Amino acid sequence: MTAQAATVDCQADRSGDGLVLYLYYPTSSDSDFPSPMFGEVTSPLAPFDANDLDPGLGSTAQYRNAITQRVRTDYCEFDVRVVQTTSANGTTNPVPTDDSYFVVGIGSDSGGGFFGVCCNSSMARVFAGTFADGAVVGGNFDGLLTPGDGTIDRWANAIAGTTSHEPGHSSTLGNPGHSSANPRTGEDALENHIMDTPPAADRIEDRHFSDTSYEALAGALGLYEQTLSNWDFINPNSSTADGLRITVFIDQAADTPEVGSVYDGGLSPWGDAEIAAAGTGNFQGNTYDRYNITFTDPQGWNNGDAGEIPAGEAFHVGVGLTENYIVNDVTLLSGGTPMQLHPRVVGYTPDSSFNPETGDYHLTLSVPDPENGPLVISDVRIRHLPRTLAINEMTSTGAMIGVDGRALVPWADRQGANVEVQGAAELPVANLAEPRALDEFRQADPECGSLPDVPPIPDHAFLDLPYCDEGPVLGLFPSARVYVEATVTDPEAQYFDKATGTMVTGPVSNRIFIQFTGKVPDLNGNGVDDAIDIDTGVCSDDNGNGICDDAEPTRYRYAAKFICGTQPEAPSDGRLVKGHYATTINVLNVSDDPARIKKFLSLSYPPREQRQGEVKPIATDVLQPGHALKTDCEDVARRLYPNGFPTPYIEGYIALETATRLNVTGVYTSRDVIAAPPCGDAGHHGCKQGCDRPVGGCRGAPALSTTLEVVPIKEFVIERKEPPETTCPDLTVTDIGRPRVSCPQGGGSCVTRVDYTLRNIGDAASGAFQSRATLDPRQSVVVERSVPGLLAGATRTIQVVTPRGGNCFDPDCTVTVEADVSDRVMECREDNNTAAATTPG
Repeated sequence: MTAQAATVDCQADRSGDGLVLYLYYPTSSDSDFPSPMFGEVTSPLAPFDANDLDPGLGSTAQYRNAITQRVRTDYCEFDVRVVQTTSANGTTNPVPTDDSYFVVGIGSDSGGGFFGVCCNSSMARVFAGTFADGAVVGGNFDGLLTPGDGTIDRWANAIAGTTSHEPGHSSTLGNPGHSSANPRTGEDALENHIMDTPPAADRIEDRHFSDTSYEALAGALGLYEQTLSNWDFINPNSSTADGLRITVFIDQAADTPEVGSVYDGGLSPWGDAEIAAAGTGNFQGNTYDRYNITFTDPQGWNNGDAGEIPAGEAFHVGVGLTENYIVNDVTLLSGGTPMQLHPRVVGYTPDSSFNPETGDYHLTLSVPDPENGPLVISDVRIRHLPRTLAINEMTSTGAMIGVDGRALVPWADRQGANVEVQGAAELPVANLAEPRALDEFRQADPECGSLPDVPPIPDHAFLDLPYCDEGPVLGLFPSARVYVEATVTDPEAQYFDKATGTMVTGPVSNRIFIQFTGKVPDLNGNGVDDAIDIDTGVCSDDNGNGICDDAEPTRYRYAAKFICGTQPEAPSDGRLVKGHYATTINVLNVSDDPARIKKFLSLSYPPREQRQGEVKPIATDVLQPGHALKTDCEDVARRLYPNGFPTPYIEGYIALETATRLNVTGVYTSRDVIAAPPCGDAGHHGCKQGCDRPVGGCRGAPALSTTLEVVPIKEFVIERKEPPETTCPDLTVTDIGRPRVSCPQGGGSCVTRVDYTLRNIGDAASGAFQSRATLDPRQSVVVERSVPGLLAGATRTIQVVTPRGGNCFDPDCTVTVEADVSDRVMECREDNNTAAATTPG
């Protein structure tokens, strides 16, 4: 399979198990389309016909194709497959069978001033005829879409903007005023964004999702390309290479990988790449599917002829795949035959990369050929990005430009740690204690669920509908994309030196550029983002480190008394006798696993007063099985007090914390501050105490009083907190309020408002569910609301508003309310979800 170089081919037909977005352009009226939506009659779905728009610009098929291409571009970076269809079969009758789908019905009728409305049963409606209504002299689109002014691109931008806008609501996006729709500081204007409801002149332009909208969609839908990798390499051979093959390992449970994008800039001798299965392979005890990426399409480039790399020459390649992968080998070819020498490469994967002990989200680094020595990772730069960085910009001189050509502003930009990789190592890129780029709670509009009271919409204005959905709006952690640049050095590489024309041995450094998707943290393994579990009380996070307490490993803590420095004078307050003091803490890893040890200094002196001292992190060390290390006065001074202790001596505790059992011993030494006077100067019988006293008098140097004590350090076990013992949630309807009817424009404009209260009488949080209110006349009016979940014992009052014409009193008004209408929540009882109330007319 071949990619379109430099960027993902947005128009290609995709496979995979992500969201399927059906764009349904009926050829005849479809009465199976659901209705109503926001009180707007959305059924039957009218046919889509170019004759209702501007037939002089193109055929119905040309309009459909142009709109579909625009929507595919809008959702190109997400794990979304856009399908154009004219058939009710598989859209409305029957509905799609995909695990995840959304249908946008696009008719060329008018919506009474509305361009589109969402949502009912994973469907939304677009009224393309509303654009035609405004494309008349004096209308909203006068001079923009009127015959002679319009183009098929303008029509496609206008209709596709609404078509892309409506599914956004089903993925937690709000209208303007909600932060998930609004631009960040430094972004272009709000009216350029898809979730805005802008004036007519902006609707005919090519709009896009804002950074925060992109983050929310990435969290809800996932991204198409998982990992993009670029490399600076050199040809270490003394002859020209004319081919390159990179072998990667991919998890056997993953889908078949596809090439998404390929670097085709002037630093590469090739402009495209292909991927092919190559059996299986073993790496670090695990079996993976093996694939070969072969670079193709020779092109002229900066450092040589097309498709050729001269001896000792530097070059650059890059490729993006739809699955995460581990680089296992890089092979240079000559005439299809592997050459003797090849660039060494570090493997990396973000899979399984949350450390429950530390909260770090990290890249797992590996050396495919450890027998050739370690690789050193240095000059690390980590950026958290709101969108995908274009693969052609993933170079040492690249700019922060997205795949659509717009500037990117990182959420975070930081330096990373240097790492030596011998077998495997971790490179932290974020920590769960840090906030992610998007983590908010969406509140429902108080007037949600109904159309405004005064249609039609004036020609000069466009309306924001008050949507009802509420709940958490989360992006991926730490952001939609993470971009890492680093230098990889092979200290003992053999390579051809262009300057001398000879083969030499010495350090060779290359630059790597890695871009991968953020992740959904789920360390407790219940299938729900841990941030939601913590916010809703499903799990606790007593220490605020972003990890559910029941997912943290059992920890072992060791607290060793620590005193270092000199007490030069005998204190008047008896704090510490005069002398020199030193401490050494010895640590032995007695387990079979590496131990990650966090070390802290907890001071008790200073301060001089009777109050708490500072707690200072010293370091995090990794101790291999059977190995030992020490922490002493010199180590603490070097790490924490390079300019000397703040007082003549410091006192407190060295605290060690780890998930691995250790053997810890404290060694304490002390001695006098000054030596005793020379023998004969003073003391009993003319001799200073401590001198030798042979017959005939005192002689010999005075002795210093020295003590040494070895103390085993007690182990404290901090048990893993078990999940709270819960049984189940139990959702009930506790109250239905009195219905209220208003008819602002007469009988046909009546709407009924009613409040009802839901309560979780169980002893566990419920998770999200749908509630439904069914009202007269004849129990024919149905209004559903999304509920983000209820904690044990919690209540929630919800207001629903019927569509226009929904006067419930016929003459009486009966309202029936049901919680968890789709049986999504596993409850203690399933027979108490419904209640009804009748109000006499």
